Amino acid sequence: MTLRLRLPRPAALATACLASCATIAAAQAPTALDRRIDSVFAAFARTSTPGCAVGVDRGTAPLVRRAYGMANLEANVPWTVGTISESGSTAKQFVAAGLVLLARDGVLALDDDITRWIPEVRDLGHRITVRQLLSHTSGLPDRYTLHDVMARPAGIVDHPNAEVMAIVARLRELNFAPGEDYLYSNTGYVVAATVLERASGKSLQAFSQERIFGPLGMRDTQWREDHRTVVPGRAAAYAGTAATGFRNDHPFTRVIGSGGLLITVDDYLKWAGAQQRREGVWGAVADSLSGVIRLNEGTAITYGLGVTTDTWRGVRRVSHTGSTGGYRAALYRFPDQAVSVALLCNVGSANPGALATSVAAVVLGEALEPVRAERAPATAMTAEGLAALAGRYRSPRTHEVLVLLPRDGALVDSLTGTAFVPWGDDRVRARGGAVELQVIRTGAAATALRWTAPGARPNDYARVEAPDTAPAALAALAARYRSPELDVGYPLIVRDGALAVDAGWMGVEPLRPLYRDGFATPNGEILEFTRDARGRVTGYTLWAGRVRHLRFERVAAR
Repeated sequence: MTLRLRLPRPAALATACLASCATIAAAQAPTALDRRIDSVFAAFARTSTPGCAVGVDRGTAPLVRRAYGMANLEANVPWTVGTISESGSTAKQFVAAGLVLLARDGVLALDDDITRWIPEVRDLGHRITVRQLLSHTSGLPDRYTLHDVMARPAGIVDHPNAEVMAIVARLRELNFAPGEDYLYSNTGYVVAATVLERASGKSLQAFSQERIFGPLGMRDTQWREDHRTVVPGRAAAYAGTAATGFRNDHPFTRVIGSGGLLITVDDYLKWAGAQQRREGVWGAVADSLSGVIRLNEGTAITYGLGVTTDTWRGVRRVSHTGSTGGYRAALYRFPDQAVSVALLCNVGSANPGALATSVAAVVLGEALEPVRAERAPATAMTAEGLAALAGRYRSPRTHEVLVLLPRDGALVDSLTGTAFVPWGDDRVRARGGAVELQVIRTGAAATALRWTAPGARPNDYARVEAPDTAPAALAALAARYRSPELDVGYPLIVRDGALAVDAGWMGVEPLRPLYRDGFATPNGEILEFTRDARGRVTGYTLWAGRVRHLRFERVAAR
């Protein structure tokens, strides 16, 4: 059902318009730079939509402070540059900074085994360090997917940090051995926040106020310890678009550390500015956050401790975006130009990374290298060669699947809709992107594909057999399965000739056959069935993006 907003009375609309116009115009006439920034946020400069605030500093000088749209649609409250909003994952750098400060104090070491501070974590056969929590190389599965599997999804169930920690204590396996791979994990930052609290003897809020927020004058910043707390000046959060209508999308959760920071654009820039100016301890903290992290085999990743560091159009960029409920955020620093960009929005359709990048392009101007369209290689795969690559491929490492079909001179992944076009001999490239698939041959036969993307670890995909969808084969898979780690189980049933998951109150989800013993949910999670030496089904493993090989065991019929 589409929700439609009731239009305010003309007098109320006029009042709201005056308020938003004053907000957009700020205290003085807009500069030429302001007007260029306004064009980036034109879609939000209305009294009928949620909006954004943006700030830009160069050194100690404020360059831009602008606000657009409505902070609260129901109360007709416009955004201002002082509106409080929620950080999403940009909060992670504050947890990382707190742990760096404790390491400088000698209270802990970033290479401590986390069991020094979290003894309830069982022996998983590998040592996890604090640094690995902060760099997403710990192997801990992501809490959002785990909560979904447990029928306790975010947005419906109010989770505290203690619940996440209880799940961590029950884990029997990691996604991978610590340091072997990079995979974003919100769980890791809840554990990191718990390490900070136990090592410091203070709550995350008390420590942050004493060591970060207070010293930097971040007067409007606090951890959202209880979403029920009344916070004057806070924006509401929304989902939807002007075309479809808007609905409330407030994050009803008490999880903090991985996100959950209430903040303003000005406070973001105080934090960024202290690092840019290298005031006191903050220069060393900035260096620690943006330092190079390497996987066990030596590959450098772009993620450091709570921030990503890369090169964009020839300039060094330290950045992070954030998303929780309908809140969106971005904080970008360009250290060599002493420029910081901060923005907050209160609608899920806003793209904070794209907005921050557009603002940076305006502000940095000639400091940026020009955008050059890459020319296609002189030679390209023939239509016959392209058709020969059609088929099903699976990554043994991540179990991600490609189902490639030839269509209109391209290979289209039927799972995602991505079209790959010929790009030189034995290579195809995602149309309009930088992702490539390189053919791996055994003799003359194309037996595998190597997925590559800038800044990412290559991933090989091997050909797999087509699925067996005969009624008897599907019936052999129908049973009840249970995860011993999460203490939750669901029956798999055959309905209308297809295998399906009966997820109780969440509904019945049909499964799409992908390859032999491999099926996908409508959201793209992979169920891969396991068998014993005699070929009998013993269970399945769930592969769901940030959760890998979560085991479900077949429950014997009674």
